[in-house]
Amino acid sequence: MGLLVEQIELIEGEKEMATIISTMRSLGKDVDEIRQYIEKSTGKSMGDVSDKELAGIAAAGALAGINKDAAPAAEKDPQLQKDFKQAQQGMEVPFIGPKMVAKRVRDKMPSGKYTTMSPDGKPIDIDVDISGSDLSAIKSAAEKAGKTFPDALALLKKGMFKGALDQVINKTVTPTPKAQTITRTDR
Repeated sequence: MGLLVEQIELIEGEKEMATIISTMRSLGKDVDEIRQYIEKSTGKSMGDVSDKELAGIAAAGALAGINKDAAPAAEKDPQLQKDFKQAQQGMEVPFIGPKMVAKRVRDKMPSGKYTTMSPDGKPIDIDVDISGSDLSAIKSAAEKAGKTFPDALALLKKGMFKGALDQVINKTVTPTPKAQTITRTDR
């Protein structure tokens, strides 16, 4: 995994990796469910998690294809697409919009413990209770990361989840032509 992290840094450069790490760190601070995932995956408190560990989690997600089965299914489900469009519209309503959308999410995914897999393949339990502030933080992080990954953000806004994930993954792990690769000598 360490080699993959270094290859990602060499292939794509520091800007893209810094965006991914910054987004993960921001979401880990602002969204309790993401903080739990990162802390349980590393065995450390969020403040003690290194950039290299966050890059490792990102690399593991890229290798796994991050929900490779769920994303295409969501794109093809007309009800999920309708819900997603309504959620996007709801998020734009000042003050109460995110709270209303969070309630609708909780109606479909009630608060409680959910089991997911850590980057090393171990099951971990996450206490899930989606709030309006969670959704606002996720929306803000996606828009900020969208400055580095504009094609992914555009696809996400259209409800094309797999395409958006593929854009980030491909931009992160697809080799840059050798002539454009920068060799780092500080290691």
